[in-house]
Amino acid sequence: MTHAPLHLTDSDFDAYAPEKSTSNAYSRPRLEVKQRALAWARGVITRLAELGITVDVHGSDEHPTLRNKKRVECQWVFFWRDAAAREELERLLDAGRSISAAIDDPSPYGRHAFLALQIASHGVEVCFAVHPEAKVDIDNLRARLAAKDAAEGTGPTALAAELTAALRALPEQFAVGVGADRVAASAATPEAIEAMLERAAEGQVPLWIGWAVPREVALEHAEILDEQLEDALLALAPIYTLVAWSRQNDHIALDRRLEGIERERARTHAEASAQTEKWQAEQAAARERSLAEAKARGEAEGPRVSALPFGFGARAGHGAPRRPSLDTLFKPSQKAEGERDRRGGKPQEARAPQAPAAPREREQTPAPPRVAPAPAAPAPAPAASSNTSAAAPTTMEKGARVRVLSGPFADKIGVLGELDGRGGARVLLGLLSTRIEVTDLALVPEGRERPAIQSSHRRPTAPMPRKAR
Repeated sequence: MTHAPLHLTDSDFDAYAPEKSTSNAYSRPRLEVKQRALAWARGVITRLAELGITVDVHGSDEHPTLRNKKRVECQWVFFWRDAAAREELERLLDAGRSISAAIDDPSPYGRHAFLALQIASHGVEVCFAVHPEAKVDIDNLRARLAAKDAAEGTGPTALAAELTAALRALPEQFAVGVGADRVAASAATPEAIEAMLERAAEGQVPLWIGWAVPREVALEHAEILDEQLEDALLALAPIYTLVAWSRQNDHIALDRRLEGIERERARTHAEASAQTEKWQAEQAAARERSLAEAKARGEAEGPRVSALPFGFGARAGHGAPRRPSLDTLFKPSQKAEGERDRRGGKPQEARAPQAPAAPREREQTPAPPRVAPAPAAPAPAPAASSNTSAAAPTTMEKGARVRVLSGPFADKIGVLGELDGRGGARVLLGLLSTRIEVTDLALVPEGRERPAIQSSHRRPTAPMPRKAR
């Protein structure tokens, strides 16, 4: 792994105990867990981007707020649509939403399908979830499940079969369900998922697909847990791609609705701009009329003689006071000039800046001549070791070490559990057990699962001759 590890400990899980969920006194340890989780999530974002899935990452609040109903029972790290895709759908999702519903649930995460990491007092889990409030994604999923064969009119099409195959490809530890009612992901059928969606809508809880790790197991396998959680999220990426709506995964003709909304938005914007321009033109015409009326009144009344006393704002022989200008505003008065002449003061002449002295040139001493090193003696050939590694196995059998060649577990080394006789094999990868095609596996020679560590030290060379004095 190239990202920061989670390093979950007992104190991390204790920070989310029910008796501490409403207290701000434990916000600091929860904030530390959140920061580590967000740093760990950067590696997941990079791997998802390699699969063509662009997501933003966000963490839930670590202190009691309105969004978590004043209780911090867990820490969420969400992987959901980027800002541009969310903004495109928010106009549809907010169209029929009342103000009371927005106040009751101000969190925006439930209105989008997402991948997530959750840390609670009882354990840690990774999942894909879609809430009934995510109407666009729910409708897209229902359209995929309800699609029928166009030729016969019965039976699921390739759309539903594709989702079922993706669920069966998940490791054995993955489950699907609503709330605490969960079944193995490999046993899910389109009819079962449709029934789960009905229960989710009744209870206003999300449809959940994922892997939960109890606290004791997570602490026991803390060294490999971070990498296993990352691989599990990558295994859920195909489910996210098939369920979450996008312009490439549009089964509800939402593209045309979005185009209509964009046209309506452009028309409303044009009308508002026209009204603004009309108002600005009316205001400009009103100003022009006011100036013309003021000018006409001034010409009718004629020039006015200043009512100020002589010498106070007006000069002798001039009826109107002289307006200040830039020349008279910053020019010293005659009184100040005369006062300075009586005192004999003279303005100081600006002192010319002196050029900085040139730096003294360093005395450079010639470097001593370099003496070419004597050629190093050839290193003796290493003696053949009597302890050679065992020969690589030529056939796959139970207990053999294998390397995964493709998929979310690519480059991982596991143990071959059994062969199913249909071209597949059950491979144990740490805490996970999954079925992988034999063609995507390669045997690992005993003692050669890791490359030899090359030394970074150079071979010592012959000492350089000392310079003759």
